[in-house]
Amino acid sequence: MLLLLISFIAGFLTILAPCVLPLLPIIVGGSVSGNSKQKSRPYIIAGSLALSVIVFTLLLKLSTSFVNVSPNALTSFSGGLIIALGLVSVFPDIWEKLVIKVNFQAASQRFLGKNTQAKGKFIGPVLIGVALGPVFSSCSPTYAFILASVLPKSFLAGLIYLITYSIALVIGLLLVSLLGKRLISHLHWAVDTHSIFRRVVGIIFIFVGIAIISGQEIKIETWVGNHLPFDETRLEQTLLAKQHTSIAPSLKNSGSENSNPNDSVLNVQPTPSPQLVGLTNWINSPPLQISKLRGKVILVDFWTYSCVNCNRAIPHVEALYKNYSSYGLVVIGVSTPEFAFEHNPTNVANAVKADGITYPVALDNNYDTWNAFDNDSWPADYLIDKSGNIRYVNLGEGNYQQTEQAVQALLGINQPLKDTNSDTVPISNNQTDETYFGTNRDSDYAGSPGLNNGSYDFKAVSTNNLPQNFWTLNGQWQIAAQPITSESNSSVLTFNIEAKDVYVVAGSTNNQPRTVSVGLSTNASGQYASDDSNGQLVVSGSGLYHIVSLKQFGNATVTLTVPTGVSLYTFTFGS
Repeated sequence: MLLLLISFIAGFLTILAPCVLPLLPIIVGGSVSGNSKQKSRPYIIAGSLALSVIVFTLLLKLSTSFVNVSPNALTSFSGGLIIALGLVSVFPDIWEKLVIKVNFQAASQRFLGKNTQAKGKFIGPVLIGVALGPVFSSCSPTYAFILASVLPKSFLAGLIYLITYSIALVIGLLLVSLLGKRLISHLHWAVDTHSIFRRVVGIIFIFVGIAIISGQEIKIETWVGNHLPFDETRLEQTLLAKQHTSIAPSLKNSGSENSNPNDSVLNVQPTPSPQLVGLTNWINSPPLQISKLRGKVILVDFWTYSCVNCNRAIPHVEALYKNYSSYGLVVIGVSTPEFAFEHNPTNVANAVKADGITYPVALDNNYDTWNAFDNDSWPADYLIDKSGNIRYVNLGEGNYQQTEQAVQALLGINQPLKDTNSDTVPISNNQTDETYFGTNRDSDYAGSPGLNNGSYDFKAVSTNNLPQNFWTLNGQWQIAAQPITSESNSSVLTFNIEAKDVYVVAGSTNNQPRTVSVGLSTNASGQYASDDSNGQLVVSGSGLYHIVSLKQFGNATVTLTVPTGVSLYTFTFGS
């Protein structure tokens, strides 16, 4: 319910966002009609824009499932349509001749002017609304949160929040467009389709369309955002942070109240297991179903390949599979993506091969199985007995010996433990927490300007003044919901960390190899890890890179000089 309210507030506040303010002249100008009695025009524009936002979002979700489809293509289409509408306003006579020639409308029906039939009244404002939808949809952190976190888990809930956001957006835009139309309608020269004013509006359309296609619109947003007396985006982010835990799924968990006193190692009362839902692109096996595996003990392991905690747990899961599959253990790895690039089946297949995984793995790109299990962690293990009941749950790393003991208990065997991998989890209470850079979950950032979606020229906090566990940016960066992307070969990220090992999730445009320079403070000089050679990290495919391995746990300053086109998602740590 709280996210529903936030979605409504965010939709209304979007009219004050830096990426919307430069477009308000199009809303007001497009609401003006050659017929002063055409009162429906602002409503059609606002309604079409809201519908466009919803449709664009669903198309964007679809394109994320096929990661190679660029969502920028839809934004470019939007810019092109706005340019076309501008040309119609600048050259209304040419448009009239064209529609007569192709018999598209009657000669008296002018696209942005006087229209005597419903069709003519409808098409122009609809196209304006449709053209602006993809641009408006990138303006709100709440919108980004719905797209990245809610829609993948629950399509219906995400759609409801998205519609709520769009309704509030329509209300805000109607206030602007109706006030603007009322003001301009008193200026009779402004509603003449051949007036200088209408041609000026058309020229504004053209310039805005060119700015959208070329990316200059982002720089305009940046300038506007830096000179506003208020920060609409940060207000939304504050509201989102307050509600985040309220929509987190609750576990069918392993608390002591659920423990079976007859099986001390099994921490869940027998609970019927959900089925595997929506899994695709099976690796190492044909598709499996829990209902058809009765008589087997099943381990369902939720993971994702760029998660360092999952990577550290994989050898233990693989050991269970190798040591107990002959006794009737079936292991199923459920790859539920955290980042967009983890939707790509080829990326997952390559990671399975690289990590030496031989048990069955399938992709859960729509979070169907994740939601069926009410899961909220990477990694997470659910042990299911021969009757199809969940009997043991382990969230996160560790407890490997207990997990193996639970496997033996459900298989009905009693043998010395066979997993020879270390049971120690390399995490210290004092180490830096996993830190995300995109605006969906950013934290502990220091510098100016603040983190908001868009392109910014950052000024870093000096290393001496950077607090422990904080990070800062310098140079030109494109900030988005998940990654931050360098827009200059001299862009820098500096992080004051406390850990022994440092990992970064990174990727590059079109997976083209690009070299990131890794610098370390004097006290950690030369203590690089396996993925960078003497401070030179080659980023190609999107994934997890091990960049620093200190001789012992401690403090260090890590500096990344990031070339154009390299995206950074998160830093994770080990001790």
